[in-house]
Amino acid sequence: MTMSGQLAFWILAALSVAGAATVVFGRDVTRMVLGLGAFLLSVAGWFLFFGQTFLAVAQVFVYVGGVLVLVLFAIMLVHRAEGADPALTSRHDVDIAAVALSVFGIMVVSLRSAWPSMTEGPVPTSTTQVSAQFLGAYLPHLEAAGLLLLAALVAAIVIMGGEGE
Repeated sequence: MTMSGQLAFWILAALSVAGAATVVFGRDVTRMVLGLGAFLLSVAGWFLFFGQTFLAVAQVFVYVGGVLVLVLFAIMLVHRAEGADPALTSRHDVDIAAVALSVFGIMVVSLRSAWPSMTEGPVPTSTTQVSAQFLGAYLPHLEAAGLLLLAALVAAIVIMGGEGE
């Protein structure tokens, strides 16, 4: 391994350990989320380190760009009590369950027709083949899933922010 490879290895190792330690030992929820973001970015770095560019890009888009933003929105929308600590009890259990089941049902119905064709044919082995397959026949399905997730996020914001205090 070259000197730059060793340096990259140790930087990624330090970032991974620091992010994980922040999540485990943090006392503030926002700092814990930032530690999770550092850890998830280090996982993307590990994918790049081992030459898996598609997985690194997917890691950044899905986990850092999607899941982490969703967690930050959830923290922002949680009702705060008098002492500024988040009150982690939900007042909309039935509403949220109905929205979640509806979005799940819509996704199952819209993606059901694509399921048999996903298991047929050769498995793509390169990044070019994977991107051609995703940007080809499966692009409408990915766009529909993205729109449904956006609608679910907007519905959660409306439900949580809809009542006056």
